[in-house]
Amino acid sequence: MVQRVDLGTYENSFIGAWIVNDISVCDRLIDHFENVGNPHLGEVIGESGAEVNTEVKDSLDMQLTFGEPVGEQYLDQLSHCLEDYKKMYPTCDQVMPYKIEDVNMQKYKPGGAYHTWHTERISGGWDGKRHLVYMTYLNDVTDQGGTEFLYQGVTITPKKGLTIIWPADWTHTHRGIPSPSETKYIITGWYRFND
Repeated sequence: MVQRVDLGTYENSFIGAWIVNDISVCDRLIDHFENVGNPHLGEVIGESGAEVNTEVKDSLDMQLTFGEPVGEQYLDQLSHCLEDYKKMYPTCDQVMPYKIEDVNMQKYKPGGAYHTWHTERISGGWDGKRHLVYMTYLNDVTDQGGTEFLYQGVTITPKKGLTIIWPADWTHTHRGIPSPSETKYIITGWYRFND
């Protein structure tokens, strides 16, 4: 069982929040990113496909390969969050079958963020099959650095181990708030309807 986080005034936002059971997985993921992985500049989907545009998204990204031990440890933690999300919002599970699409690790240096408002379906690059989004903050960030949701009027502060899940659609338009002084690490991805 995971520890659900009370989101207070935005409890009906369809944003679920938990602290993972094994918070040390966050340190192992950061270590993997810095010492094992091969990060690259973050890409966004533009008019001509995937492109690097740091005015939109300024990050170093790395896809976590399925089967890596630290990835499997994280996915086990995430699965408990998803099960609780389905208890909170049971109709989210009364849809076509879905599964994990990708696991992406991202590092945002001071001043870096996904600066523009976006959703997981907003660009022509997505095919509309994303159902839910997940994100886990891998470290604390105390000097801004949160995730702001436009229509919910909510900014979530990064806390190590805090995992959030929300719908992938336009209703949950969001952006990152840069921290002027701190580095932020996250792991994020999507549950996608089966082909």
